[in-house]
Amino acid sequence: MSVKAFFKFNSIKHKVIFLVTSLLLLVLTTLLIVSLFLVNKQLGIQTEKLFVNNTAALNRSIEQRLSYLVENSELLATNELMVNALIDDEGRDTYLAPLISNFMKGKDVLYLDVVDFDGHPVFHSGDQIPEYNRSEQLRVALALNQTSVFVGKNKKLIVISPIEYYSTTQGALIISFDLDKIIARNILDDSQTYIRVLKDDLVIYSHNYNPEISYQSYLYHAGGELPLFSKLGIMLQIGLPENIYNAPVREAMQVLLMVGLVLVSVSLFMSRWIGTRITAPILELSSRVTRAHAGQDVRCSPLGGDDEVEGLARAFDERTLLLEYQAEHDSLTALPNRLLFVDRVSHAVQLAERNNGTFAVLFIDLDRFKEVNDSYGHTVGDQLLQIVAEKIQECLWDCDSVARMGGDEFTVLIDSIKHEQDVFHITEKILSLFRSPISFDRFTFYLTCSVGVAVYPIDGADVDTLLKNADAAMYKAKADGRNTCRFYKPEFTERILERVRLERQLRQAVDDDQFVVYFQPQYELSTQNIIGMEALIRWQHPDKGLIFPDSFIPLAEETGMIIDIDRLMMRASMSQFKSWLADGLKPGVLSMNLSMLQLDQDDFIEFVKRCFLDYELEPASIMFEVTETQAMLKPEQTVIALKQLSALGVGLAIDDFGTGFSSLSYLKKFPVNKIKIDRSFISDLPEDRDDAELTRAIISLSKSLNLDVIAEGIESKDHLEFLLCHHCDEGQGYLFSRPIPAEEMRLLLETSAKNHLERVVQT
Repeated sequence: MSVKAFFKFNSIKHKVIFLVTSLLLLVLTTLLIVSLFLVNKQLGIQTEKLFVNNTAALNRSIEQRLSYLVENSELLATNELMVNALIDDEGRDTYLAPLISNFMKGKDVLYLDVVDFDGHPVFHSGDQIPEYNRSEQLRVALALNQTSVFVGKNKKLIVISPIEYYSTTQGALIISFDLDKIIARNILDDSQTYIRVLKDDLVIYSHNYNPEISYQSYLYHAGGELPLFSKLGIMLQIGLPENIYNAPVREAMQVLLMVGLVLVSVSLFMSRWIGTRITAPILELSSRVTRAHAGQDVRCSPLGGDDEVEGLARAFDERTLLLEYQAEHDSLTALPNRLLFVDRVSHAVQLAERNNGTFAVLFIDLDRFKEVNDSYGHTVGDQLLQIVAEKIQECLWDCDSVARMGGDEFTVLIDSIKHEQDVFHITEKILSLFRSPISFDRFTFYLTCSVGVAVYPIDGADVDTLLKNADAAMYKAKADGRNTCRFYKPEFTERILERVRLERQLRQAVDDDQFVVYFQPQYELSTQNIIGMEALIRWQHPDKGLIFPDSFIPLAEETGMIIDIDRLMMRASMSQFKSWLADGLKPGVLSMNLSMLQLDQDDFIEFVKRCFLDYELEPASIMFEVTETQAMLKPEQTVIALKQLSALGVGLAIDDFGTGFSSLSYLKKFPVNKIKIDRSFISDLPEDRDDAELTRAIISLSKSLNLDVIAEGIESKDHLEFLLCHHCDEGQGYLFSRPIPAEEMRLLLETSAKNHLERVVQT
């Protein structure tokens, strides 16, 4: 089995045993290698020291012998009989032969010659006259009167010692010694050790050396300790066969290997024992975790220890309980979440099936809660949700369940209802919670909610159906004006499905650019000349035809698609506006509606600048309209955003003025140029006295603030006369023109220009 397979299919116990064993073997192997290295090094040092000592002793012994022979040769040269024999023929015949014969005994002399100053032999012991009788060494020895010692070409020791008579060199004594015998007499009879004498890298003597054997050798450099060796230029080499040299190392290695095997055996036993002790609590913890995962009610702690594993077991228990709680509860409100609520509804379905009972599911959604997050931030919104959750819990019975499904959506399970009136009572209590303001810190909020109700088994026999239908009823409550409750009806589901289909189609419309721009001209009321136009978007649906903005703009704002739609509309409008200007027409000022979501985009100002460059338009020819209601959602941020737009040189207008809750202080802060009176105030003029007074007040307020004022929704001459009477400057409406396509707008501009020219000519 491979190591990978071992780790894959075996337990942690085997892994720990394997790792501990590996660690012990690594330590033992390291110790063994270090020990072998140290033993080998120490034996090498000892052997080398032995070589050095033996070589040094042998060198000294040979040096002493050679020195003795040289000294004796010099003594022989100074012997009176030798001098007399050299100068006296009678003495030579009488004393020289016995003298030389006596000297040669035991000295391994090969030959001995006596020569005169000219090198002629006076006496020689061999049959032939040696070559050294006429050598350069002889001439030097005679000339300098110094003994010459050297190794000859025949690898023999040659000593040339001058013979002096009355301070005058008369001749010389030439002696050749058998160097092999001299060395052999001084070495031990050792069959293992070899000895070689080298001169100028040439072997002049060898003992026990076999070139076919590998040796461990040592070459001794005599230096100043052996002056004669240095003078002769010879060195002594000694060595042992490598197998003999390494024999102590092998013996030590065998001992160490035996010790290592014993230690490995012990380590295997110890690693298993250690691995078992280490992994026992871990394996027990693993077993308990496995049983807990299988659904058994098993706790991991205690394991019987007071260590990290025990702490891990306790932490696992705490984490398990926490995860179980977190998996079933909302982290913000601590209410049950969707998972736990679905489980409780499922349990209620089972009980109701057995007991023929009934219960209700409520779906609660806070109205316009997104505006709280947008205006005050998510931190404040979260605090508000926590307070709402507590209030809903307080108005329910203990047997009922409330859960947070996400965002600002809550669900309630009303268990075991006997009469439909019970549900009305609960929903009324929930709606009444929001009739008083909710205050905390420095904030006060006026909230409402929309409630949808689905009853088992009438509105659904399973959890998914009940929740879906309660959700559909809630959307119906919102569609009916919010702050109300609706019980489920089958047609609600179709409305929800229609909304889902509409959202999908709207996204496709953005991708395919299915939008077209219509233009409604704006007039100077006193002259009825066109001074501008408002760009209004339409959705050219491939199947349903032209769809008006009221049907899709709220959904676009809710989903955030309004940002892309606005930008498509702006580019299309500016492109058309540029073409009219290029044709010499005078379209006046182009007004475009602007969502506050657009102003929140970091790149919006750059987008507007880029449009001006792309379409070569002057900023003064563009006006953006922001509804009063949207402007007051985040007034401080709105002031900042509008000032950035105003800095570009564009005009700004407050649309639908009078329908929101703007204060005069903010109206003064907003960098706007124009006030647009909402059509709801114009439609009943002049009969409705309240609308008439409000319209006059708005016109007067605009004049006092040096703002232009324009009225929308002018549909009759009565409307026009009232506005002219009260000095309203501008207007738009069906009396003049409905919103029309670009082609019709071009014709209108051309006609207006022609009529204007005719009036000028007539004037």
